[in-house]
Amino acid sequence: MNTHRMNVLQDHVEEQSNYYKMIGQRFVSEQRYAECLSAIEQGLACLGISKAPVKVFQNRRNFILELGHKISEYEGFELPLFIGHKKRGMPIPEALVEKCPKELVEMIEKSTTRKKINEYNKDMREVSLAHDIFLAVHKSIIGARVETLLPDFLSDVERLGISGMKDAVEKIPAIYLNYLSATSLTKLIRKLSVILRDVRSKSEEELKTIDMYSFRIKEQLEGLFAETNQGLHDILDKDVVHDADTNVITQKVSNLFSRLDRMFLGNIYHLKDYQRKKKEIIDNLQQEENLKHYAETRSLDVTKPVSEIFAEYVFMYRFGPLTKDEHRNFTKSVTQELEEIYRKKSRSVSVLRKFEKRGLISVELEIDRLIDAYNSFMKRTILPDHMGQCLLNLVSCLPPDENEAPRVTVDLANLKTVFLTGNNVLELGGKAAEKPREIIEYAGRYRKCVTTLVYDIRGSSYMGIKLNDAVKEQRIKHKFAREMAQVVKRYDGFLLKDTGDGGLVWFSENSGSLYNYLYTESVTGKGTKLRYSICSGGECDIIPAVDAAKRAILCARDIVQRAEEFIRANFVHYREWFADVAERTLELDGITYALLPPEFKSLFRIGVGIASGVPDQDVIFAPNSYGDPDLVGPILADANLYSRERQPGRSVIICDLPTLINLVLNADNFEYPIEESSYEKYCKLLRELRETTHGYNFSDLKVSVVPKGAHLLGELNKNKAIVDARIDDFIIDDRHNMYDTDNKRIKMLYEVLTL
Repeated sequence: MNTHRMNVLQDHVEEQSNYYKMIGQRFVSEQRYAECLSAIEQGLACLGISKAPVKVFQNRRNFILELGHKISEYEGFELPLFIGHKKRGMPIPEALVEKCPKELVEMIEKSTTRKKINEYNKDMREVSLAHDIFLAVHKSIIGARVETLLPDFLSDVERLGISGMKDAVEKIPAIYLNYLSATSLTKLIRKLSVILRDVRSKSEEELKTIDMYSFRIKEQLEGLFAETNQGLHDILDKDVVHDADTNVITQKVSNLFSRLDRMFLGNIYHLKDYQRKKKEIIDNLQQEENLKHYAETRSLDVTKPVSEIFAEYVFMYRFGPLTKDEHRNFTKSVTQELEEIYRKKSRSVSVLRKFEKRGLISVELEIDRLIDAYNSFMKRTILPDHMGQCLLNLVSCLPPDENEAPRVTVDLANLKTVFLTGNNVLELGGKAAEKPREIIEYAGRYRKCVTTLVYDIRGSSYMGIKLNDAVKEQRIKHKFAREMAQVVKRYDGFLLKDTGDGGLVWFSENSGSLYNYLYTESVTGKGTKLRYSICSGGECDIIPAVDAAKRAILCARDIVQRAEEFIRANFVHYREWFADVAERTLELDGITYALLPPEFKSLFRIGVGIASGVPDQDVIFAPNSYGDPDLVGPILADANLYSRERQPGRSVIICDLPTLINLVLNADNFEYPIEESSYEKYCKLLRELRETTHGYNFSDLKVSVVPKGAHLLGELNKNKAIVDARIDDFIIDDRHNMYDTDNKRIKMLYEVLTL
């Protein structure tokens, strides 16, 4: 077995986290890069320009440039450097401009941020067009082309692997759905209907089955209520009236309602599941009907995105000039569209007259001139402008601008330090693949997990001795525990046990729903809350969750905060509760406090232990010997041990390494504990920090997690099981157990602090 460094494991977890995935997509999206480069290459083909000038961007997934060095240090990358200067508004040396392709420089210089076609009215007027005339020509020319391509598309549509009409709408290129004539669109729908005939029949049969099962469940529910009602009548008639034993009556009523709860909730869950499936099937079947009327609802308007106009034009251009048949179809379609402009008496009519040719007895449209004007506008304005924007989008620049928000600066510094490779010309690399297999597997198993939380109330034994009053002790503990339970429910935790001195909670994907399913709660006439289990033993599967650790830590944070609030709210009662405790007073900020012994100051402080694992190996949920739901597994003992960690006069939250891994992997945001605003200095400090075992700040959760020590899992003496020693090197075996270099099985521990 190989020895690994703890910081290597942390590096891998960070690299695989949602946070780095999100900032990577935000600043250097591979999909956006590919789309922009493809648009540029297609646009160059339309304009008859060689692709050679953009070769520097090809065979890459992203392009990041670190500015601020001599031009000579960017040899071969002059165009990206020009783009970087342009994006940052930096002076562009003439020597740099001369080394860049003239056509692309002009596109970049003249590009604008216009997004909608109606923002180009001035440019349209230069070629005697208006936006409604342009859209009429565009619609007709694209429509003529897709009508020609439809037969080939229909013959190949089965290759798309369509599983339903909804899936078909997603997979069929939108240009066919948007521009085919109503008649041709009907042909396409018929073809899809034939392909999906079996799918539709199966869906309709499934609907019938669902309706049948739903009807049966409703009948069962009605029968269940009738049966319960009859059962109550029988108890009244046979037991209550004849003065049967009260315990017997109570047991019969309890069994009757327990069965009602179990059967009712079980049937309701099945009914909800059937309703969900039915809605999905109906939505999919309705999609075909919606598609039949799609031609009636679609329209082109002046807010159509330029990116779509661009993509549709290059699609049309790919197949060459219009054929005779396409030209004829175009003429017919555009004539109808332009007649509508005349009919509406649009202000564009005066522009349209420039394309009219007057004869002795009639007026004809000069179709070829109209097409030339359309092509001229597309090639002189739309293509260069959109390509210029795409060129600017290809290049990401570092360092961040001085005016960037601090959060953006930190994100970019993190991204550069963790993921970017290269010198001056940087690239988003794949460092995660370089990690050892054991590291990848160990971290991966905690992407989803189950998390247990044990909280222990400090000073409870001291309170019992000093109060010497069971009623008063129970009232105080009940009030405190009720507030803790409210916190647990807020985070969908399963409150398994309230021990009086603390509690046991666990978190999973279904912990909240399982609790509601397995327990029924009620309130007595005296206001006492009761709960009782309706567990039948067959519904105890735990589903691990991506947010189990997050919910547990938030729950622990709020438990500690609620305990502090409880202390502040009830401090004035302490003197009454513990009247025999000798005290002196101290006035601070106008409030009188008691100078009390250490045990008294620890009252209602909390120790919270959090441990995470995977179902079956680390934890299982099953009925115990009494038939009540129970949790079993080593992480319960671990969490219980961590909850006993003490710090003078304050609450403590301790979690294990699997909990931290689950938290970091699924975090949308975390920060390193570095206080530095300078980008370069921050990067240097981060490189140094990542060479060591380190903690994290989670500002959105208002907590930080810092290294605490280690748990020696083989140590039976609990007082010696947790050590403060820093362990940087470890070994992982095939069962994902972690060992130190002395071959002692360990688990790294962290303390959770509130920010």
